[in-house]
Amino acid sequence: MTVNVQELKRISFDLISGGMSDDLGRDLSRKIIVFNAFSLIGILNLVLLGTLAYIQRNPWLATLDYCAAFVLACLILYLRRTKDYKTAFHCGVGVVGVLYYYLLFTGGVNNTAHVWYFTFPLLASFILGSRTGLAATLLMLVPAVAFFMWENPPSPFTIYSRDFKLRFIPSFFVITAFAYFFERTREKATMRLEGVNAELKSAVSALQETEEKLRKAGEQLEQRVEERTVQLYRANLQLAGEMEERKRSEEALRASEGKLNAMLRSVGDSMVMIDRDLNVVWFNEKAKESFALGRDGAKCHEMLCNRQWPCEPYPCYALQTFRDGEIHSSDTTLTTRQGQEGYFHCVANVALRDANGNPTAVLTILRDITDRKAAENALMESEKKYRTLFEDSVEAMSVSRGGRMIDVNPAWLSLHGYKDKGEVLGRDVMEFIHPEDRHILLERRQAWPNHDLRSYQIRDIRRDGDIVDIEICASRIALTGQAAILTTIRDITEKKRSEREKKALEERLARSEKMEAIGTLAGGVAHDLNNILGGIVGYPDLLLMELPEDSPLRRGILTIKNSGEKAAAIVQDLLTLARRGVPVMEPVGLNRIVTDYLRSPEFQKLRSFHPAVTIEHDLAGDLLPIQGSSVHLSKVVMNLVSNAAEAMPCGGTILIETTNQYVDTTIRGYDQVTEGEYIVMKVSDTGIGIAQKDIKKIFEPFYTKKIMGRSGTGLGMAVVWGTVKDHKGYIDIESVEGKGTTFSLYFPVNRAAVKQEDRKIPIEQFLSKGETILVVDDVAEQRELASTMLQKLGYRTETLASGEEAVEYLKNKPASLVILDMIMDPGIDGLETYRKITRHRPGQKAIIVSGFAETDRVKEAQKLGAGQYLKKPYTLEKIAIAVRVELDKAA
Repeated sequence: MTVNVQELKRISFDLISGGMSDDLGRDLSRKIIVFNAFSLIGILNLVLLGTLAYIQRNPWLATLDYCAAFVLACLILYLRRTKDYKTAFHCGVGVVGVLYYYLLFTGGVNNTAHVWYFTFPLLASFILGSRTGLAATLLMLVPAVAFFMWENPPSPFTIYSRDFKLRFIPSFFVITAFAYFFERTREKATMRLEGVNAELKSAVSALQETEEKLRKAGEQLEQRVEERTVQLYRANLQLAGEMEERKRSEEALRASEGKLNAMLRSVGDSMVMIDRDLNVVWFNEKAKESFALGRDGAKCHEMLCNRQWPCEPYPCYALQTFRDGEIHSSDTTLTTRQGQEGYFHCVANVALRDANGNPTAVLTILRDITDRKAAENALMESEKKYRTLFEDSVEAMSVSRGGRMIDVNPAWLSLHGYKDKGEVLGRDVMEFIHPEDRHILLERRQAWPNHDLRSYQIRDIRRDGDIVDIEICASRIALTGQAAILTTIRDITEKKRSEREKKALEERLARSEKMEAIGTLAGGVAHDLNNILGGIVGYPDLLLMELPEDSPLRRGILTIKNSGEKAAAIVQDLLTLARRGVPVMEPVGLNRIVTDYLRSPEFQKLRSFHPAVTIEHDLAGDLLPIQGSSVHLSKVVMNLVSNAAEAMPCGGTILIETTNQYVDTTIRGYDQVTEGEYIVMKVSDTGIGIAQKDIKKIFEPFYTKKIMGRSGTGLGMAVVWGTVKDHKGYIDIESVEGKGTTFSLYFPVNRAAVKQEDRKIPIEQFLSKGETILVVDDVAEQRELASTMLQKLGYRTETLASGEEAVEYLKNKPASLVILDMIMDPGIDGLETYRKITRHRPGQKAIIVSGFAETDRVKEAQKLGAGQYLKKPYTLEKIAIAVRVELDKAA
């Protein structure tokens, strides 16, 4: 039974102390206990009263009692978990207040529930404190007073008599005052009590600390007495031991001195001891052999340096040691016993000190470094020669160690486009080698130094990303006493380019000679066949004139005639191949030839054979004329379109394009297209493409991948090649297997054929108003052409061949407008030229011209202030409009 009572006490205390923590004061702990106790008692009462109200058929009161009990239970749990007593206190008092409002307003059982209302001041003061409880109580009274002022409230509100109301309010104030003063008095007493407790605790703590200090002082005193006794005992033992040790040390010292003297006399370096007066007081055997040290007491500067006076003006290592007592060393020249000067490395250290610690003697060690000094001088001279050769060499050279750059010469920086060594040194050598060639260096590193050849060829990457072909010769050297790799680099980019151009030229020459030989053969065969075909084509007409219309022989004779005409067409192709069939040249518009073919019966027949093929065209509206043969050019278009259609068995798109193009730099494709003005016709397809091995043979007669006899005669591409060459043109081919092929035909522009009546607008609108125009182009023909056109328009012109000349010209003379070629070689291009011009002449008007499409550099020049872009080749009309529009712009 005792165990059960103790357990019950523990559980009860745990219930009423829930939410307390160790750091809370006595007053807060009391309030938490009161809150928990009141809440538990309230929960029990509310459950009983709610049950009673339910039995008395008052469900609203029962529900409110149960809800209030549930909320109080939740607040007890909340306080236990969070320790947030403020929230729990205020919520608990608020729940009780709501319940008391209900009881007051409804009257409860037999109008007796108002009695609970009087307990609120006590409850609020005990839990919230005197001041907060008073505020809550007064706040609680306001709704009650308001309710009492309400005359005849409806059901379910109860009705109180006037006498009750007059007695209720003073009674409530009396209880409120009692609760406030009682709690306030208790709070003040508690505060005073806590102050007294704090003072008592402080006094007790001070007494405890004093007692602890006294105890420790006593222990320390006892410990010191014991330690001192032990120390005295040990000192007696140590003194006896030291006396014995001193005897042994004296004996060892005598033995050590003997060994030391033997070592000093046999050491390989000269050793000399001098006193503060610079007298030699001791020297070993090596010093006696090396210098004229015949007696003790001689001055060191006399014996070693052959000087009559001390070495005071000189950085004497011995004097410095006497001054500061530190070790000093230096390389100096001394006079040997033979009277010769030699280099010695001298080290001075304090040998003896007086009672005050000041040096009284210095020991100097002298090591002969004459041979080493000579070797160092020779090495420095060698490195100086190497540095001169390295820095002044016209060949690019680099030095690497461990795969990283440690030095490069100016020629290397120039070759690779760098300005400063700091951008290169320390970087991996592999960074400068083309990724496809790095394996070559790796293989050579693995096989080093077993190579058949010291030199090899790879490609390097310049700072701007360009590729440069180089030949490397590498050898192992010793630099600053460590192994390194010296690499000599020779730029063979031009050599490689020349070799490639030579090979391409040889291939073109061989191809040309081959085609010439085939053409000669074809011409001879065609000449003989013409004689034979004359009868085959002519006689059927005579026979048909003699036969009646219904003769059965007419069909066979017509077949002979048609076959002869087909053979004659083949002979004509052979003559074109032999370059003997082109008649007199005349001005021709390539756009008209293309459009005429697209309207021809041959084209309609081709479309019927290839219904899945779509043919599109993009023809330049301002296409310049060429000098040529319409008949043969039409056959070129027909053959290219026919071949393109047959290359797309499953259908696709053929695109025919024409454009004016000025070639600034040589195009190295199937043919080498030289600089000049051209009309370019491109025929592109989305077919099966042409293998690279077949492109070289594609223009040979009768070379075809198609079945002979089913697709033409095998002379179509040969006729294209012969016609283009007869028109002094060029051919370029771009093909990707599985994606398609593009044939680009370049025909020279014939400016003499431009007719005045073809101009679309009156040229008088664009004549000069007295302006001066500066033409800058590196091609003399282009400068002359532009100048002539502008002079016809009435402008004064000046022509220059480079951007540098234009910059210098405009520093001294003005120009109304500059016509600036974008690509000029050598020298600065159009963008850089215009940038430099605007520094001296901001807002200078300019037109950019180029044979290429509009590039990013053209757009950048326009951002700087340049006007419109004019593409070569240009007509008189185009340059007139562009110049006038730019001049008429507001400055």
